[in-house]
Amino acid sequence: MSPLASVITILLFFMYLWGLGFTATYFVKKPDHFLERLFLNLGIGLGLFPILAILLNFARIPLDWKIFLGISLAFPLFILAKSLKEKKVKLPSFALKKSDLAMLLVVLIALLSFYVYAKGAFGYPYLEDEDPWGHAVGAKYVALEKNAYDPIITNAEEVDLVLSYIDPYPPAYDILMGILHQTSSNVNWTIKFFNALIISLGFIFFYLFSKKLIGHQNKALFATFVLAIVPSYLSHFIWAPAMAMVVFF
Repeated sequence: MSPLASVITILLFFMYLWGLGFTATYFVKKPDHFLERLFLNLGIGLGLFPILAILLNFARIPLDWKIFLGISLAFPLFILAKSLKEKKVKLPSFALKKSDLAMLLVVLIALLSFYVYAKGAFGYPYLEDEDPWGHAVGAKYVALEKNAYDPIITNAEEVDLVLSYIDPYPPAYDILMGILHQTSSNVNWTIKFFNALIISLGFIFFYLFSKKLIGHQNKALFATFVLAIVPSYLSHFIWAPAMAMVVFF
C-alpha cells in the first residue's frame, strides 16, 4: 500500500468525524480553547458515525466513503461559504495559556498510548485470535459490497460463521473499518492502525468527559493518567469494544 493512500485515509478519518461533530455542535455552547473544541467535535463525530452508518444501511444507501465525506462536510462547507460571502471568516486562536497545560499533557498521553498500541499491533504481520479475523472479513465485505446486511442464506439451517459481526450484530465497527478500507488497500494495516488510533483518542475524550463531570481539570488529568496505565483497560487487540468504550465517553 502506498504511503499516500495511508495519509489520505487518515485525513479522511478525521474529516468524517470532525465534520459530523461540527455539524452537531454548531448551535450549542462549546469550549473556548481550540484543542478542546477540536477533540469535542471528533468525539461527538465518532459517536454520530455509527448512527449515520446504520441509517444509511437501513435505507439501502451504499456505504461509500464519498457519501460519508459529502454528508460530513456539507454543513461545514455551507458555513464556510456563508462566512466568506459575509466576510466574517475568523481563524482559530492558537495562543497557549498556563491553563492549557493539562490539555497538552492529555494529548501527550494519547500519543504515547498510540505508539504503544500501534507498535504492539504491528509487531507481527498477522491477526491474532478470532475477533480480529472476523472484523477483517466484515470490513472487507463492507468495503466491497457497500452494505452491512448479510447475503441471503438459502439454507434455513445454515449458520453464518464467516460474517459473524455484521447483521444482526451491531455492525458499526466493521462499517467504519470498511469505509476506511475503501481508500486504504491493505485491510490488515487499516484495522490495526485505526483500532489503535481510536483507543488512543479515547483518552482525550475521557479527559473532556471527566473534566465536565468532576468540574476540575487537574483531577480529570489524574483520572486520565490512571485510566491510561490500567492494565485491564483496552489493548491493541482488535474488537468492537475498542470503539464502544470510546463512544461511551
